[in-house]
Amino acid sequence: MRRLDVMEIWEAPKRAWPVVLFCLLIRWRAEIVLGVGFLLGMGWLRHELGPVWPWVIFTGLLVLIAVIPQTRWFVFSRVWCVVDRHRLRTCLRQSRPRTTNLDGALPFMLWARPTKTGERVWLWARAGSSSGDLEEVLEYIAPACYAREARVHTVRKLSTLFAVDVVRRDPLDKSTPIDSPLAKIGSLFGGRAPLETTEPISGATITPLKRPAEKQPDVVVNGEDLSDYID
Repeated sequence: MRRLDVMEIWEAPKRAWPVVLFCLLIRWRAEIVLGVGFLLGMGWLRHELGPVWPWVIFTGLLVLIAVIPQTRWFVFSRVWCVVDRHRLRTCLRQSRPRTTNLDGALPFMLWARPTKTGERVWLWARAGSSSGDLEEVLEYIAPACYAREARVHTVRKLSTLFAVDVVRRDPLDKSTPIDSPLAKIGSLFGGRAPLETTEPISGATITPLKRPAEKQPDVVVNGEDLSDYID
């Protein structure tokens, strides 16, 4: 008689409807929260102010978010995180190399957060898969997420946990100089000169050296230089 492990009692948990429903709620959590919040907010404003003012307030809120740089960056970066999770899942399922285990299960997508260059999506590898499988599909992940490049970031202490860095922009690819935090710190020391300026580095000026004049021989006898033989 074959011995069964504890996990083998439930051979295909991902096919059970409670697990499928729970995964759908986790996958679409951002859209569900925003949709429910929008309906509840609009319903409450409609009850308090009438049918027109809720749309006026909603439009004004969108304009305010778009005008303020901090709120615009906050909202746009979170929207790209949601888009990356869906696009990454679709890309891993449709890519040519194997990105799932033999059971056909993709890695768990835990969360996504914005970075200075784009977004970082954290994943948890299932049994039978690893972060090396994603290194073969990086050329597919970048166009799928509408990005310029994609990289795999591994954790040394736990190989099961890894991340996909979606690179959208390069902070160094700018014509204007980048402000240094050392310049701000140096300006706080009683009016002293800053430790580092923000002026771009210019090319070095090279001044050609003058060629030294040829040294005349000290002792010449019959047109022959004898200075090397005389101390």
